[in-house]
Amino acid sequence: MNLAGKVALVTGGAHRVGKAIALALAHAGANIALHYGKSAAAAQKTASEISALGRWVSLHQADLACWSEAVALGHAALAAFGRVDVLVNSASSFVPNDYLSTTEADFDLAFDVNVKGPFVLSQVIARAMMAGEGGTIINIVDEGAFYPWRNYVAHGVSKAALLALTRAQALNLGPKVRVNAVCPGPVLKPPEYSDAQWEALRETNPLRALGTAEQVAETVLFLVAGPQFINGECIVLDGGRMWQR
Repeated sequence: MNLAGKVALVTGGAHRVGKAIALALAHAGANIALHYGKSAAAAQKTASEISALGRWVSLHQADLACWSEAVALGHAALAAFGRVDVLVNSASSFVPNDYLSTTEADFDLAFDVNVKGPFVLSQVIARAMMAGEGGTIINIVDEGAFYPWRNYVAHGVSKAALLALTRAQALNLGPKVRVNAVCPGPVLKPPEYSDAQWEALRETNPLRALGTAEQVAETVLFLVAGPQFINGECIVLDGGRMWQR
């Protein structure tokens, strides 16, 4: 896969899944506009790793819960490189609350980061893509989009909305822009999980396996450079876990 000369904007690229995606795109030849929210030190480290691969990288801080900052992020990335060929909306909030305890602030945080941010940032980048040579947008969803989690209700509903946004974008942004989603299952141990809890998740899918952030990145690369007829789709990366429930 050769993305030499291409530019990718990855949100939430400082660590975890976003970092894996940014590094995979850089390994494939892309220059990277790397967004972070609060993790400045981690973002600098990731940027250094990208530079070590011989790629250009620009760092951009923004609060994606804020409409104007998301707009500014899009314009800053375009100004840094003159173009963006790939946008990966990976930044995410993970608001824990059951239905009855969810507050307005909880609800707004989940939707502002997980839906509003990708909505407006994609507007800015898609306009530039459509005025130029086109491009690809990939939204990182998760399992909460497909079935409810009792203690992450607002989060799950927001991810379902992001999946709906993916399909609306695919409908509206063609023919020059393709939009797809990736839905990871268990690929990174949550901070609150013990090693035993994490390993127990192997039994929740037919492959008796756990995924990795690098596998999410591989799927992103497939959607970027693979069959160009894939549009409005969501690839579920969970070892078949969804069908064992």
